[in-house]
Amino acid sequence: MNSKKVNYIFVALCILLPILYGVFFIRNFTMPLSGGGDVDEWEYVGYYLSENISFKPFPQLIFNHNQTFYPFGTTQVFSDWSLESNYWFAFFYKFFGHGPWLNLYYILSLIVSFLGTFILLKKEFGEYKAFFVGFVVTFLNFYALNKYPHHFNHSTIHWAILSLFTDFILVKRIIFNESISLKWVFLKAFLLITTLGMNLGYICGFALNSFVISFVFVLIVFIKRYIKSDFQLKNYLFAWIKELKQAPLLFFILAIPFIILLFFYLPLVLQIYFEAKTFHLDEANAPHFWSHPLRMLLPYFPYFSALPNPLIEFLKDMPEGLGSGSPGWFCLFLGIVGFFRNRKKYWLVFLPLIILLIISTFYHPNKIPTLKIFPWGAYNRVPSRFTSILPVIFSCFFLPINFKTIPFKKLFFFLITTILVLEVSVVYKFRFSQKPFEFDKDFFAYMHHIKEQKGEAIMDFPFCIVGGDGTGLKENLCPIFTKTCNVYALRRFHEKKVIGGYYSHVHESAIKGFVNGGIGNWMKPDTNSWQFASKIINTFDSQQLEHFVKYFQYNDFVGINVCVDLIPKEMYQQIIENIGKPTHSTVYPGAGKVVFIPRPKGWEKLMNASKAKLIHYPCGC
Repeated sequence: MNSKKVNYIFVALCILLPILYGVFFIRNFTMPLSGGGDVDEWEYVGYYLSENISFKPFPQLIFNHNQTFYPFGTTQVFSDWSLESNYWFAFFYKFFGHGPWLNLYYILSLIVSFLGTFILLKKEFGEYKAFFVGFVVTFLNFYALNKYPHHFNHSTIHWAILSLFTDFILVKRIIFNESISLKWVFLKAFLLITTLGMNLGYICGFALNSFVISFVFVLIVFIKRYIKSDFQLKNYLFAWIKELKQAPLLFFILAIPFIILLFFYLPLVLQIYFEAKTFHLDEANAPHFWSHPLRMLLPYFPYFSALPNPLIEFLKDMPEGLGSGSPGWFCLFLGIVGFFRNRKKYWLVFLPLIILLIISTFYHPNKIPTLKIFPWGAYNRVPSRFTSILPVIFSCFFLPINFKTIPFKKLFFFLITTILVLEVSVVYKFRFSQKPFEFDKDFFAYMHHIKEQKGEAIMDFPFCIVGGDGTGLKENLCPIFTKTCNVYALRRFHEKKVIGGYYSHVHESAIKGFVNGGIGNWMKPDTNSWQFASKIINTFDSQQLEHFVKYFQYNDFVGINVCVDLIPKEMYQQIIENIGKPTHSTVYPGAGKVVFIPRPKGWEKLMNASKAKLIHYPCGC
């Protein structure tokens, strides 16, 4: 079969296989992405952007608002911004309403990862290696696959993958004094800009880290060679100027895509950065979900898998996410074999990757804050999220390998095939068991009913006011985190302001009004552990009940959403007796059965915004 036919087959497979993955493992292409926990956040950020962006003439967001943390409000700057998916959702939501927009985006992300890797690498390393590595970073990146849907913005990492590969190629070509066309420079610039649309706190940061390390490294190489009268950089510049003069229109056209991306991304990235810098966040006591570097050695095997994050007692760490820290033995084996087989010729090419690997793997926000040397690393709170980049680094180590020189080839292929079969069977069996969330048949009617009510806000009870950094937990502002942290994000359906909110970082000043108001005194969970609390166990005493009712009366709540599965029957009865009977019910993702109790007639006269913000506990109202 000739090379052209092989190329067409590989391109078709790069598109077809992600679609098949979606059919078998995503399965939801008709409904919005939801399911409780962090899952609801990803649509909400896009929804918030759609409602609060303006172009004057550049994109600008309103960050400070009381759409959440009602009535006091807070900044949205610490939402998990991933501007490409945010814009994607906002566009489809504005023109077509709610739908499976993020799931469609996810499949496109897999296609870009696979097809983009193949296109980037085929000229450099051949079609077969390019296809193989594209498959590895797309379908054998177990950590990234398992980030869907819980941490959606860490499962869509396509541009970061391609950016790291171009950094590797850039270093390789410079070290070996190979040609670099101006078109390739434009491609590198385009891919670097596209990473601004990835998760800003982590995925974009990993790509920027790689580029900065590679850039500094090649700059040192240029300087050392210049001292030895090797004018490599000068030669590149002259060649690029010549190319530009020969086809100025072509390069003008090539510049248009990343000028457009800069228009949509850069103003918001800068706005987010400078807004975030106005807050001083003390993370000394925040959970950092640190994963021990030895987790890199854990396999995805039957009966002993990295999925449940074993050995916590032994390693004394706090892994976050399925398979935290572990790329799996298949990727690890590729990386080790590739590194040691290629180290003599490629050790300089590998050096930036090794630096990136070391400073990221051993990073700890407090004890070893290596990544905080970069401006964008200031809010990197979860070191293990670098795991999704490990398959890319290990693939780079493997890419230059010459199969003919591998000793014991039969043993090598037997071992690597056995590991592949074992790990794929474990991970993909688990992925298939993760069924998509299905909305209750009354959910959308319930939300529409709330949307139609007169008034600006809705009270969710129990509520959750919390930061991923732990702010609000000790104040009992989110007594049942695992079941209610997502409830605020359901406002994308009913469009009312809500008391709750959940962001990666929350400044203490944002919860001051709630703490002073004493609403954390209303509820007592069944355990003080935020990871395991599942139900409220107290009933209102006379002071709590008075404070609860007055707080409801003073604020402009159209009613109350009571999560009846999360509170005692006696407490639910107290709410009915003092506010009214429910008129509608449905099931919330995560929180379970919920009923809507509308604001009693005549209570709108009791609203008082000043009293609402000054109320304290005990009430004495």
